[in-house]
Amino acid sequence: MIRSSMIAAVVLLLTVVCHAQQPPQPPRTMEVKSDFDPATLVPFTKGAPFLGKYETGLYPGAKNEMPLAHRRAGERIAATIRPLNADGKPDDRNGRILALVFGHSNCSMYFRAFEQELRQRAKDLHPRFEMLNAAVGGQQLPEISQLQGRVWDRATELVGRPGYSVKQVQVLFLHTTYHRASNRDHRPAVFPERMQEMRRDLAKVLSYCLKCYPNLKIAYLTADGFRHFTGFEPHVWQEAFGIKWLIEGQIRGEAGTAFEGIQCRLPWLCWGPYIWDNTWARRMFTDGVHPGREAQASFVGKYWNHLRADSVARPWMMKGNN
Repeated sequence: MIRSSMIAAVVLLLTVVCHAQQPPQPPRTMEVKSDFDPATLVPFTKGAPFLGKYETGLYPGAKNEMPLAHRRAGERIAATIRPLNADGKPDDRNGRILALVFGHSNCSMYFRAFEQELRQRAKDLHPRFEMLNAAVGGQQLPEISQLQGRVWDRATELVGRPGYSVKQVQVLFLHTTYHRASNRDHRPAVFPERMQEMRRDLAKVLSYCLKCYPNLKIAYLTADGFRHFTGFEPHVWQEAFGIKWLIEGQIRGEAGTAFEGIQCRLPWLCWGPYIWDNTWARRMFTDGVHPGREAQASFVGKYWNHLRADSVARPWMMKGNN
């Protein structure tokens, strides 16, 4: 009896030790069955009015092309981006052009795949350009807008390494969504109030980034992809309005959106590629929300083609423009 008890105790101890040594497993995302039919949503880039009165399209006039004056301003700013040393001084030989990525788990996965693509295309890139992925799981815009937390800590860690500096960050890629990671309320958001709140929080984050990264000049904004399988449609589709309204406010010269001069409050803003697609099937996701290889490949293709053709990105990202 004593020997059996001792054996049982040893087995229990070993079991506890083994479990203690295993890394914690991330919580699985629970899929939600929704009665909402995402086929009723028209992609934002089609320019069809929402509810009969809210203009879609990425830019003013229900268009997806950036207004010429705004593009010209972006090109002028892009021409000033050059490699900087840790003190923020121009150094074409040893300096860096740093681009930070901010966002949540999907963002981290999308841009991790994009980084792999960039490594394969290194011969096409500016030799001093470098992308730093500070996106962290569970850090959606509501969390990031607290202006502290894991995304900010990760960014500080990345630019705090030897030879790196906050003064070398000149570009930001912000890919986000506007509901908390712990949110279990799948009721449709109140529109347009919720997207107006998103617009304000985007501006809050971007304004703070200028304080953290004094040489930040340009920010690319993207909304998250299709989220029907976790019950967050049409909310995620609507999030394009938050981005659209902020960028349009800057284009119109609204107070608090200036990107240069003594009134500067934000970087120069533009859209990255629009990735929401209601034809994405369940197989595109690992667990209903996180992108699988096919979705990541779609993102990478769209972002690469977008930046390669972008007259604002070419001077600081592509080889032969330095």
